[in-house]
Amino acid sequence: MNLSIILPTYNEKNNINILIKNILEILINVENKEIIVVDDNSSDGTYLYCKKEFEKNNQIKLILRQNNRGLAHSIGDGIKISKGKNIIIMDTDLSHDPKLIPQMINLNKDYDIVSCSRYCEGGSMGNKLHYYCSFSYNLLLKFILKTQIKDNTGGYFCIKKNTLDLLPFEKIFYGYGEYFFRLLYFAKRKKKSIIEIPTIYNRRTYGKSKSNFFLLLFKYFFSAIKLQFTSYK
Repeated sequence: MNLSIILPTYNEKNNINILIKNILEILINVENKEIIVVDDNSSDGTYLYCKKEFEKNNQIKLILRQNNRGLAHSIGDGIKISKGKNIIIMDTDLSHDPKLIPQMINLNKDYDIVSCSRYCEGGSMGNKLHYYCSFSYNLLLKFILKTQIKDNTGGYFCIKKNTLDLLPFEKIFYGYGEYFFRLLYFAKRKKKSIIEIPTIYNRRTYGKSKSNFFLLLFKYFFSAIKLQFTSYK
């Protein structure tokens, strides 16, 4: 298997169909790929909708999670069953542009991790208030974690499976979006190569965000402090 794309969902019934069809169209010439939808027991019927819509497509796998819920655990469960030598993680609210996937796959040949960044030249966000707040916050994370990564909270990336296998899985995939800067942190400790490419995050079209933006920033701050000052073997 060449490529696994992991899509964690929670109440994304109106977005997931659009996203998957866009991905399949963009990757029509990519063989040996799989799309893994990991649903966190959505109350809007996301899982049942996907099962009905895509059950005849053997490129699409569905996981329904009912225990130990949360974004990072969902991604972790998707990774555990993935078979691709390259793995892409992306959000399912249509904020992540699937048109970047071919570029990510190509760059992943030379780099261990390809991360889509809102803060390198050419990147941006549809919500300008969130952009400036998040940009400032990422500067703080760079200082705390002593990293050159500009976007430590993006969560749209491609990683080699053999790179992921070298990282401490259980120390990364828990909580919410802070798993991403933990992954980058441990990858840099292993001296893995990381490149950022610009992306523009789109505003959500359907549904509501499941996160409180400013509460998450507060939570991520303490997670970064803990990560930097806790001694890991």
